[in-house]
Amino acid sequence: MLSNNTKIIGVVIIFVQLFDIVIHAATDQLELLRVASNLIILVWVLLILVGKLSAQIKRAALGSLGVYLGFNLIFLVLEGFTNPNTDAPRTILFLLVVLTTAFSLGIFAQLKKT
Repeated sequence: MLSNNTKIIGVVIIFVQLFDIVIHAATDQLELLRVASNLIILVWVLLILVGKLSAQIKRAALGSLGVYLGFNLIFLVLEGFTNPNTDAPRTILFLLVVLTTAFSLGIFAQLKKT
């Protein structure tokens, strides 16, 4: 059974991913790699929260975080570290990726306890 901390962290991750998708849609800047990375994390967290992953698969799901980070890294390599529309650094991207990574690692730490 998941702890309340794990559930709260999962919900926070879901909100971060949805926020990321919404701000990109609202500014007409949807990028396939970024949305795909958001969806990977969303699916992984939702499967954990609804109890559809066994304990072994939960731990093996570290790959989902790796794919998320990989897609975002590929995006940065292809599109650059600054937003061409604003010529500003992609600060929000970095913030959201750091938050997602930190909270995802928090879930992994909680799952090890179960």
